[in-house]
Amino acid sequence: MQNIFIYPGAIQEVQTTLMNLKPSRVFLVTGKKSFEKCGAEGRLKWLFENYKLTHFNDFETDPSLEDVERGVQLFNAKPCDLIISVGGGSAIDMAKLINYYHHDGEKKLAAETLACTEFSPVKHLCLPTTAGSGSESTHFAVMYIGDKKFSIAHPELIPDFAIIDSELHYSQTPYQKAVSGVDALAQAIESFWSTRSTEESRVYSEKALGLIWDYLPATVNTGDKIAHLNIAIGANMAGRAINIAKTTAAHAMSYGFTKQVGLPHGHAVALTLAYFLELHSNVNDGNCNDLRGVAHVQEVMNKIISVVGSRGSLEEFFQNNSIEIDTITKEIPQSTLQVIVDSINEERLANNPLKVNKAEIIKYLSRNAK
Repeated sequence: MQNIFIYPGAIQEVQTTLMNLKPSRVFLVTGKKSFEKCGAEGRLKWLFENYKLTHFNDFETDPSLEDVERGVQLFNAKPCDLIISVGGGSAIDMAKLINYYHHDGEKKLAAETLACTEFSPVKHLCLPTTAGSGSESTHFAVMYIGDKKFSIAHPELIPDFAIIDSELHYSQTPYQKAVSGVDALAQAIESFWSTRSTEESRVYSEKALGLIWDYLPATVNTGDKIAHLNIAIGANMAGRAINIAKTTAAHAMSYGFTKQVGLPHGHAVALTLAYFLELHSNVNDGNCNDLRGVAHVQEVMNKIISVVGSRGSLEEFFQNNSIEIDTITKEIPQSTLQVIVDSINEERLANNPLKVNKAEIIKYLSRNAK
């Protein structure tokens, strides 16, 4: 079972955890700038001086196969018995991927299949510096091979320790907080209506949705500390929800916007979230993709709308958090929109409660296009 600590100042749990684990060597994975900027480096530097340490931060925001290969080579040069990741979803995912592949090394990475048959995990402690991806509590990690995004999944990829210190989130810009929070909001909504949802996952989804909707504006616009803590809790709940139910069409679309337009992931997800919310509200026997039937999807959608609809609309929520939608799609050429829709992630799309018509998505996105 994962050990989770969520409170302001939770970074102090790192010392206690290290004392209990007694690692012989630590492999540290961090972002290139966030480790110092968020204050974690200053607060952990003295502690790491007591351990043999290998530090890896040579990877992109959207990790590639080549990034993973460099990390695996560095890990295997001086094998460690504890991985610590400090950063956003990319850093945590990179740590998971290195953990997953270190036993097989480059031989497996070069193979046609990315599945690892001899996964031998080491302990993993993570400190997320953003409140959005939920990667600290999921059993999958993503990387790009060329322009395609691949997801690796294994039950033991969930970090053993998730230390969530909302104080590490304060240094982000308002826009960074907004796109991270919107990613978590989308995860809460999508996991709620996912065909893979369970009673347990929907409890997480509903709690996450309420917290993020109520507290993200104060986090973004005023930097309120209580709001930061509630967003950290909500984002983790959303992560725990997608760990069971996974994401759906809005996330399936987002990868193309990030790759083709360079839009941050959370902002990319927001571009179609309102469209799918409206689409799913009109479920019928002809378009339902959930084996539990139309009545189930309607019940779930009513619960989502009871949270969202009673507080305003998604469009208003995005505006309140300075997330532009129409102005973004207006600047994307029709040809690029077509490429984005054609490259939609089919695995995520399969989790959608309604059958998706790509021509209708193009029509929606093209309403303001050049």
